[in-house]
Amino acid sequence: MRHAFLLAACLVLAACAGGGSKRLSRADYAKRADAICARFNRQQPSLPSLQNVTTRQVARLADRTLPLLDRTIADLRRLAPPKDEQELVDRWLASLRRLRADAVRIRNRARANDLGGVAALVGPSQRDERDAEHLAARLGTSVCSKPS
Repeated sequence: MRHAFLLAACLVLAACAGGGSKRLSRADYAKRADAICARFNRQQPSLPSLQNVTTRQVARLADRTLPLLDRTIADLRRLAPPKDEQELVDRWLASLRRLRADAVRIRNRARANDLGGVAALVGPSQRDERDAEHLAARLGTSVCSKPS
């Protein structure tokens, strides 16, 4: 969840959602989600310098980040939120899946050596990131709701 780089918006944040048999309290859900997001933040590859970034670097970063994002989303989906927050969690997970789709689109444009195409996807991806952060904040998270 590195906010400074054009790709960060879509590769950032790692996700959350419901499942499981025993529902967590609001505080426990937020705490566990934040632990998952913190692990993603620690494992996410470093972003290259914004100056002179190449499409190859963008594609490589996406290739290394997507499996981490997939794992994060899967781990968060296994959490069982309070029943009264399930709908909000479902919306948050959907926003995280949009971020993942953004990352794939950016990676594909980068693989095609289309820096203009990558740049065109940044704005929509940043909006998706802000939406995900806002939803995470409403769920009481502190790590998941902040860019790192």
